[in-house]
Amino acid sequence: MPSAQEIPRDRQNARLTWRIRWRTALVYTWFGLYLLVLSVVLGPLLWLAGATTDPQRRMARRWTRAFYRHGMRGFCQSRMVIENLPGQTIPEPCIVVANHQSAIDILLLFQLSPDARCWAKDWPFKKPLLGWLMRLCDHLHVDDPNVLEQAAESIRQGVGMYVFPEGTRSRSGRLGRFHDGAFILAVQTGAPIVPVAICGSGRCMTPGYVAIMDVPITVRPLGILYPDPTVPKAHLVLKRQAHSLIAAALNADAAALAVEDHKSQAIAK
Repeated sequence: MPSAQEIPRDRQNARLTWRIRWRTALVYTWFGLYLLVLSVVLGPLLWLAGATTDPQRRMARRWTRAFYRHGMRGFCQSRMVIENLPGQTIPEPCIVVANHQSAIDILLLFQLSPDARCWAKDWPFKKPLLGWLMRLCDHLHVDDPNVLEQAAESIRQGVGMYVFPEGTRSRSGRLGRFHDGAFILAVQTGAPIVPVAICGSGRCMTPGYVAIMDVPITVRPLGILYPDPTVPKAHLVLKRQAHSLIAAALNADAAALAVEDHKSQAIAK
């Protein structure tokens, strides 16, 4: 269980009403059914496609994105905002890097357009149904010593990557330091980095808590960063740029939340 300092303020003050309990039970049940259908009902067909006509597993990722896009839009509705890059489209293949506050972050990235594999830690691969789906979609194990080589081959085949460069979920909402892997990959392959700020997911589903809160969530692409291999330590330049953009977006979201919180307190008085 997180300490008091790590719990978002709105989570500390929230009461677990029957509406929240009902919503939480419904979300877990519905998304569990999605997982069951994808892994057990469609799983054999997706595996067969991957073994024959679809070696890159695009079909499995497409079906997974479609199912969970539908689920997230159904439950979040207008509370979830997916922003676009002004005057631009997200290039493919690319490397999407995002902050990580909640287990639902990967489902939020599925709302974006690129077909991409993700780097994941060990635990999803160990779950009975989830692990099977992860393998069907050909996602990568971040602890595999060949993960950079596998990711580079994926990009050469036109399939991008979803990466959470902090390496773990932030319990406080503060942005942690970034690891180098995604940015080394960008310099090696020439694939652009697309930094994305996910705002609100940690308040919706806080690490260490089961309840799912009804709060606004925004997925905000922040630009396209192209690697310049002629620059010394180009991956560190990319990393600093991506970190600065995401940190600024999270700080702006936190400031807006503080204003709304102050207004709510003033109204309550």
